Amino acid sequence: MTHAFKIPEFTISNTAASALLTRSVAADTPLDKWPTETFRTADQEISALSDEILAAVHGDAGGAVMRVAPEGLDDHDISTLYWNFFTALFHPVPQYSSGELIYPVEVKAGAAETSHYSNSSKAGGYHTDGTLLPQLPDVAFLFGLSAATGGETLLMDVNSLVKQLTEIHPAHVDELSQPVPFDVKDQMAGIKIKRQPVFTRTVNGYELRYVRMYIEQGFAAEQTPMPRGLLAAMDEFDKVSASAAESAADVLLERGVGLLWDNRRMLHGRRPFHESTSSRRLRRIYGVRGDARAN
Repeated sequence: MTHAFKIPEFTISNTAASALLTRSVAADTPLDKWPTETFRTADQEISALSDEILAAVHGDAGGAVMRVAPEGLDDHDISTLYWNFFTALFHPVPQYSSGELIYPVEVKAGAAETSHYSNSSKAGGYHTDGTLLPQLPDVAFLFGLSAATGGETLLMDVNSLVKQLTEIHPAHVDELSQPVPFDVKDQMAGIKIKRQPVFTRTVNGYELRYVRMYIEQGFAAEQTPMPRGLLAAMDEFDKVSASAAESAADVLLERGVGLLWDNRRMLHGRRPFHESTSSRRLRRIYGVRGDARAN
């Protein structure tokens, strides 16, 4: 059994919400032009929340849930509020070569292959975000504008998963610690394949980069067969992850609820969902640590 993490929850009061809306963003601002400058405020509640949320993301939990009362706030208000809070903590980075800084995660007909998971209702594998980018985002943030039935987002700590995998067969961890080809889906100019390990050992444990489909497509693009040892390691890792997901910490991203997590350490995914009376509409932001930020 993996360690069952509880995701700490933080409430943004109406007063703090008002302070976070003091920097406005025009409703027609293109998705690649949102302001990346640090949001600065003298509000003591926001300062205290920032410290507590950063401690949760960088601590054992690996993530933090944020809640704001959505009454009286339209979609753009919620997006602006959470955008400003995020920029007080991290530096936002583009999510695709097209430059989007804040991205709509919604079911779309005929979604591009690069968005096969975020813009569809099909169940993708557990993964980390941004493996196809030049730099892996340090953190990822999702917040809800409306929820479907199901679709809870869940987090699993890579260190617990690696521990389980080691107990099954240490060679699996060694295989996944070697560079493998990731198809970057035309997101890096002039580059088709980026070689990087799934697991990277650090002084604090392990970092993770994983989207199985992109690895399989990387080998296909190189026209080389996937080594048996790597295939066995990924199969076992997927089994361990699926088992852990059954009891993993999760959160329904309904309107006004956000989830921020350490994208280098936490494997994430979602529960199955069904859109009937309401659609699953989220917004996503990626970030990296910056010297000027609260962290």
